[in-house]
Amino acid sequence: MKKFVLALTFTVLLASTQTLADTQTFHAYGVATDAGKTALNVGTSVAFPGFTLDTSGFSLQLDPPGWFGAPNYELLGNQGDLTIDFTVPQTSFSLRLRDFKGFRGTETITVFGVDDSTVLSTYTVGMNGSITTSTDSGESAPIGAVNLAEISGQFWTGALQSVTFSNPDPAPEPGSLFLFVIGALGLAGVVRRKLIQ
Repeated sequence: MKKFVLALTFTVLLASTQTLADTQTFHAYGVATDAGKTALNVGTSVAFPGFTLDTSGFSLQLDPPGWFGAPNYELLGNQGDLTIDFTVPQTSFSLRLRDFKGFRGTETITVFGVDDSTVLSTYTVGMNGSITTSTDSGESAPIGAVNLAEISGQFWTGALQSVTFSNPDPAPEPGSLFLFVIGALGLAGVVRRKLIQ
């Protein structure tokens, strides 16, 4: 019985933890929209698990593999900024982005707090046709949104290859955990009693 309770407690504690990071690429979205061989305007807002992409411009543009050197499906803000609005506050994030092959510029990235208006930091990333990874894990407050401005001298943002973000690791609610353990112990007692009879 002690081994069962110990194993059950370990299982409950293990199940209560969340993954440290989620990565969203746009391959499945590209296949689902049947982008084919040309760029596709997909509206001004698209929701993904964990965040929403919004643009202040004309449209979000979905580029298929091969589009100006795209290695895979990618999303960018066409004629306006691109905002990644997280559904829950984050402690860190990482973006893989690039500019079109043959173009160069500077991408300005602004990180906002959970109110989506308090600026936590702003930094720039040099862009070219190759993929650049930009990681931010040193903010003083939880992250609510990230904004990508248009690349300097161009009318589009960096093309997102993927977004990786941390999920806050909430502590399990003690009351619910206690009730679950008590219920499991009661069930174990009933099973034991049936086996003895």
